[in-house]
Amino acid sequence: MSQDLQIHQVRLDISQIEYDLFWQFLSEDERSRANKFKREHLKRNFVAARGNLREILAKYLACEPNKIVFSYGDRGKPYVEESDWVIHFNLAHSQDWVIYVISGDREVGIDLEYINFECDVEAIAKRYFLPSEQKLMERLSDRADYLAKYLAFYRAWTLKEAYGKATGQGIANILESLDVSPLIELPIGETLLIDGWILQALDTQPDYCAALCVSVS
Repeated sequence: MSQDLQIHQVRLDISQIEYDLFWQFLSEDERSRANKFKREHLKRNFVAARGNLREILAKYLACEPNKIVFSYGDRGKPYVEESDWVIHFNLAHSQDWVIYVISGDREVGIDLEYINFECDVEAIAKRYFLPSEQKLMERLSDRADYLAKYLAFYRAWTLKEAYGKATGQGIANILESLDVSPLIELPIGETLLIDGWILQALDTQPDYCAALCVSVS
């Protein structure tokens, strides 16, 4: 991995003082998006995620958080416009946490998912995962360890999501073609190289799974 790459994890349950500060950081477009949320906690989470992103990027770019101008790719991936210094970044949030990856020299993608033990992961895997991944899920489902199949499913999903975000393809286009089964049972920190991209599961908060994808060059 690049030495220039940095990962930040931040809680989204911010105070009212932090909320008011972050609101001042946001662009008119971001405020409009925030106001479209019907539920107050979803609006708060959006403001926290974007406010923290601006605060983190401002330290790298040596500017005020509200001066950062975002543009968006075809699939909605944000990037910084008109910067004197090239910076690549990505973020993902789930429940009460948000995770960011920042790099000065590589395209990046990151994902974070809360492990929902009410989710029918076997049914989703049968519909969207490759046969090799499905077989691994089935084998894990036979174990006495109740958590094994959930951890395997969410690790696979986050790896695919991170790859889809990094490459710009989106997860819907790679779910049934990207085989991440070699990484599902390996220890955190092991990597998988696929077509010039490095995939890695990340150590994160309890009851969450996270994954990172970084271009080789």
